[in-house]
Amino acid sequence: MNPKNVLFIPVSSSSGIGEYMRSMIIAKAMLAKWPTINIHFILNEDVSYLDDCPYKVHTCKSSPTKDSNRVNAIIEQVSPDLVIFDASGRAKQFKQAKLFGAKVAFISQHNKKRNRGLKLNRLANTDIHWVVQPDYCMKALSLWQRAKLSLYNKPAPKNIGPVFELCQTEDQQKLLSQYRVVKDNYFIFNAGSGGHLVSGRLAADIYYQAAKLFSQQSKAKCLVIFGSNYPKSLPEDEGVTCLKTLSNEDFVGLLANAKGCVVSAGDTLLQCFALHKPCVAAPVSPDQPARLKLCQAKELVLVADATPESLASQAIKLTQQNNEEVKSVISNIKQQAPSKALDIIVNDITSLFSAEKECLSVNSNEQDKS
Repeated sequence: MNPKNVLFIPVSSSSGIGEYMRSMIIAKAMLAKWPTINIHFILNEDVSYLDDCPYKVHTCKSSPTKDSNRVNAIIEQVSPDLVIFDASGRAKQFKQAKLFGAKVAFISQHNKKRNRGLKLNRLANTDIHWVVQPDYCMKALSLWQRAKLSLYNKPAPKNIGPVFELCQTEDQQKLLSQYRVVKDNYFIFNAGSGGHLVSGRLAADIYYQAAKLFSQQSKAKCLVIFGSNYPKSLPEDEGVTCLKTLSNEDFVGLLANAKGCVVSAGDTLLQCFALHKPCVAAPVSPDQPARLKLCQAKELVLVADATPESLASQAIKLTQQNNEEVKSVISNIKQQAPSKALDIIVNDITSLFSAEKECLSVNSNEQDKS
């Protein structure tokens, strides 16, 4: 038995886009695996990417987590056999999905969100829980959490790392030619989705100014990706290439071929580790300082303040071949295992529905015998 009708419910707001992009990557992989499935999304009607989603979209007045009546009505209407809540969802939404016969998957991205997914009112209605962080970013489960998992006969949350797709080698060459860059001879600057504010200032503008400073000092080629939620027109700059947004596949392709990256402490930071790319990072949202501190303790990243001067100063170190701090970072990130998160998700979904098929077969045989 394969999933036929899938409903994605990512967090969707004007500031962030990570959950939506992750859901898009999973949806694409599922469509490749099962070409006949029907894919639906529930999104905030105010997000900038609403019209860009290639799948059937159902809208809410705000982020889906805050609009249970609308979400539950859509679940009833769509009647999915799989619902994937990406860092979203109320307990009553999980319950509604199970009520209409769906398998329920939950994705969390930090300890607080994982804990929410392990509350009894959600755990009872969750079939699988993925945590998109490496082990070292997550606390061990408490005795009470393990007891709840045992009580409800549920699998423990899986720490699977970042979810991303990497384009083929020949496509990467086309990508480099398109943006007139040479492998290992340019730097990426990106503060996330483009909507984050740091002390009242757009983080994307801070990273752009950092790229200008860095480019002037190093003479290195720089690409600044502002993000789809960036609310202003892009600046015109001869020394820095400014891009609004890219597909995840192209973005990861550019990361993979860059000499170094200057990013926020969100999902992109973990992608850099998985791609073995040295990077500078600063926190631009409330959930990022704790993650960045853990990564710093592992000596995986050069940490900066979210100011142009600090970011540029740390980025200069990435150009210094004999810098001991950079050597240590490069050595440590090369020991990180490549992320296979997307494969794990697709395999787990396959197993989830294979188990149901086996269960239905057993029940049918028992009925025939009776």
